[in-house]
Amino acid sequence: MSPESRPSLFAEKIAYCIAFGSTLASTSMIFLKNYFVNTTGEVDVISVIHEIHYAIKDSKIPDGLVTVIAPEPGAALTVLEPLPEITAAFKETLEIFPGEGAALSKRKEPIAMAPRIKAAMMGKTVHVPFSKGKLVLGPREEVVLVDFETSAKRREFFVQVMGEAPPAPAGAGRPQLRR
Repeated sequence: MSPESRPSLFAEKIAYCIAFGSTLASTSMIFLKNYFVNTTGEVDVISVIHEIHYAIKDSKIPDGLVTVIAPEPGAALTVLEPLPEITAAFKETLEIFPGEGAALSKRKEPIAMAPRIKAAMMGKTVHVPFSKGKLVLGPREEVVLVDFETSAKRREFFVQVMGEAPPAPAGAGRPQLRR
């Protein structure tokens, strides 16, 4: 059989699932949890690594991919070593981003553009694989939420954990007979 006429691996899996009555998504899991952090009126760099570890633990997914999302404008996520010297240099570097002093005034209340531009340039999501419940990061690296807003607020972010469902314990799914 030539490679062109051979069905793809995906098609073979679908054929297997149809033939044996299983589904492709039967072992996939998605777990979503929201968290909150309090910010100040300055640029905040807040580690969210503990919340990520809690979400992975609560999901009971051993291996997969975690996505952290900051849905509101003015916040971004990144990975760095949150040592004081690195955090200070990071904040200093953020001053090169454009938009300082600019505001949208065609609304009822003006909107500061600088926090939104900085967050958009950095990114609002971070994706990190994990194995055996441990994030695949450097020894001192952490996922941090960076808040650029000029007023203190309660900032919401989400942690989504995706992966294969943990194996069922032996005998799970079968009714146990009582004697």
